[in-house]
Amino acid sequence: MNLSARRVMADTDPDNIGSIKLLEKLGFQREGYLREEWETHIGVRDSLIFGLLRNEWLKTPAP
Repeated sequence: MNLSARRVMADTDPDNIGSIKLLEKLGFQREGYLREEWETHIGVRDSLIFGLLRNEWLKTPAP
C-alpha cells in the first residue's frame, strides 16, 4: 500500500457479514450502496462501498 495515499476504499457484498465486520473493525466507514453492481455465478449482486481516510487510519489502534 502507498503510505502516502489519502484514502483507501473497499467494496463487499451486503450479505458478507464477516467482511463488513472486519472493515468496520479496521475503521472503514460505510459510504455507499450500489444496486445491481456485479453479475456473478449466483446472479446480480449489490455492493457496499467503504472508505478509510489517511488521518483515520493513523488513529486506528492495531487489532
